[in-house]
Amino acid sequence: MNERRLPPDAALAAIVKSAQYLGGMVSHQEIWLQLGRLIRRFFAIDLAAFASRNPDGSIRLLHCDAADPALCGQLASTGADSIATVFDSGFLLTANLALPARYTLAFLPLGAGRRHTEYVMVLGLSGEEPLTKDSLGLYLGLAGLIETTLDRLTSQQRFLSMADNVPELLFEIEQQPDGALRLTYASRGSREVLGVSPDTLLENAEILFAGFPVRERQALEDGLRAAAASGERLHLTLHWRGPDQAERHLLFNAKPATGEEGNPAWDGAIQDVSERERLQEESRRNLTRLNQSMENAIQAIAATIEMRDPYTAGHQRRVSELATQLARALGLSNDAVHGIRLAAAIHDIGKIHVPAEILSYPGRLPEIEFALIKAHPRIGYDILKNVDFPWPVAEMVYQHHELLDGSGYPRGLQGEAIMLGARIITVADVVEAIDLYRPYRPGLGIDAALDEITAYRGQRYDDQVVACCLRLFREEGFTFADVNDMNIWKVKS
Repeated sequence: MNERRLPPDAALAAIVKSAQYLGGMVSHQEIWLQLGRLIRRFFAIDLAAFASRNPDGSIRLLHCDAADPALCGQLASTGADSIATVFDSGFLLTANLALPARYTLAFLPLGAGRRHTEYVMVLGLSGEEPLTKDSLGLYLGLAGLIETTLDRLTSQQRFLSMADNVPELLFEIEQQPDGALRLTYASRGSREVLGVSPDTLLENAEILFAGFPVRERQALEDGLRAAAASGERLHLTLHWRGPDQAERHLLFNAKPATGEEGNPAWDGAIQDVSERERLQEESRRNLTRLNQSMENAIQAIAATIEMRDPYTAGHQRRVSELATQLARALGLSNDAVHGIRLAAAIHDIGKIHVPAEILSYPGRLPEIEFALIKAHPRIGYDILKNVDFPWPVAEMVYQHHELLDGSGYPRGLQGEAIMLGARIITVADVVEAIDLYRPYRPGLGIDAALDEITAYRGQRYDDQVVACCLRLFREEGFTFADVNDMNIWKVKS
């Protein structure tokens, strides 16, 4: 991996934090999937895979995340010998293999510091360029981080397994002729699950049922009757507060049966799943933190660009907020709005390759220097294209200077060939640029900006996007002055 592919410090910090949170995941199957996506997103590599060894010595890919899915099938066969070598030796191995195109691969042992190598991580880049010492050091650090994450996951799974083996409360509930429910059997697990002895429950079943909130008790009783009518098993997770006032999450399992006197009855078990619910909630928070880590990396990149160009400080932030409002006004989904917001927030990322003196040039740029400026959408695309965003962020950045009539750049796209997100960002970019101060001219004001998009409405700029923009400023009172204090980086659901 050459130096330009090394992720920035902000991305490194984000992946460290993200991988730590991945310890909250609850299955090995999910951890490989999440790690593969995370590594490819922040390290801009073409292939990330994890392999284990079957008892017969053959190699099995646990997960493979690649720019081209066909690479995974080739890796399983062509790279099998290299993977086996790492399992046997416990040492890092690099190789250049045809998959069928040439790829430079690093094979790293996971768990080699213990009794034996448990897994092998494979990271690959297209081409034959050898990996640098810095790249290999980075990969080794990543391997150590993943080992720590796997240790945490294994420990957590062991705890869950122990919790699952704690005796449950086995019961039989019978409906009396007057409709009341009573327990005709309760196992010793009631002490562990409810903190109540079996004899106490058999004497007074209301101790169990009174512990449920009113709505949940009604749902339980309705569910028992429905199960009796259908013959199907009932599964409910309920809140319960016992005599000790401790609140628990109970998994209620019941199968319809018939009581001794022919009354409706239910056999089943109650399990205390409070810890499972806590872990699931922690996992949900961890996923939210993963998203926040991605946002933090984007924010750091955007801030870096703006620090190099003080005259347009805040430009991307203002464009992002206007683009967000336009996307919402067009009725796009929250997910689509989120993607447009992020793309707009880094739409000028390609300017990181433009000399600062050109960005702040106080006048009309000569043709050669302006050509460098016009290259920034393509450069931005090249920077972002290998990041596994859930949205086409790289393509929106590539297209944000394209115009409907084909007069834009860098590809001269026309009409529907320009995606809607890019058309939205284009209008927001033009309005902000004309309205506010630039080093080569004073700000022309919002009226001049709106006149520009009105004059070329349907010609250069999307008609519906322009309509929404005019309404935002002229009817709803939108102003860029309100954006400066906004926290547009807050993750929105």
